[in-house]
Amino acid sequence: MLKHLLVAALMLGAPATAQTLDTQIAQAEAAAARYTEFRTARRDGWRPFGGEAPLMGRHYQLRNGPDYVTGDAIDFSRPSNLVYATINGRRTLVALAYIVRKRPDEPLPQGFATREDIWHIHDGERFLSAIQETKPLAGALAGRWFNDQIVQKDGRTQLSMVHYWLIPNPKGRFASHNPTLAYRDLNLPVSWATDMEAARGIALAQANGCDEALDAELWVSGASRATIRNIKSTCRGIARQVREQLGGSRDEVQAFARAAWRGLEDARYFALTPDERRRMTAFVEDGPGVCR
Repeated sequence: MLKHLLVAALMLGAPATAQTLDTQIAQAEAAAARYTEFRTARRDGWRPFGGEAPLMGRHYQLRNGPDYVTGDAIDFSRPSNLVYATINGRRTLVALAYIVRKRPDEPLPQGFATREDIWHIHDGERFLSAIQETKPLAGALAGRWFNDQIVQKDGRTQLSMVHYWLIPNPKGRFASHNPTLAYRDLNLPVSWATDMEAARGIALAQANGCDEALDAELWVSGASRATIRNIKSTCRGIARQVREQLGGSRDEVQAFARAAWRGLEDARYFALTPDERRRMTAFVEDGPGVCR
């Protein structure tokens, strides 16, 4: 589990080739077409790492999938990850992800033949340092694996990642997150999904919404069990209130969801110490594509 968390936190340059964007998109779409049915992906060996992230979904990888590094030409017919989101109880393929491992001093990949693709970074060293502060045994085990598999291999301790969305995304087809996912799952009009803060508030009303929004970052923070329980309890109360408001008008629902998310962020901020907040950010993507 810890190894998977480390890879997920890392997860995530390669110059664009002479291919046109249309050609790259066609290759990506063809790769996705094979796995519209989740059972096909499972049969072919795609396995999850990490949990389902709000407004993103859950990433699946192949044990012997592509290992792109800085300078490689990306084969867009071979994505690094399939991303499935739960919509109305069904795992739905919503995106592909492409990962390029890089050293800290190497640039972000060019990737798709457009300036619109948004790459973000997962920094393995930063994540590992955060867990070693409060989890000595887990940190030691993770550190050994990280040194053997990453540092000694080629020193590429950062993972740069870009998503390609297979469903409409008002934030763009290469954005880190897709605000429509929560609205689709809760049978709300997709046209409402224009505001990321409101979308995050809506996502709290999904099944396991609080767990998905909080668990990974709070684990990395090293907060006490009592603190985590209190934050989760506050979140459940907020999520319950959001669910009660879902029958309102667009403006009412959006305003309430936006205030709900801000309220949870405030509650979490004041419940955690400065060091816990600092460690928590180690799990969150860093870079121009970050979308919190």
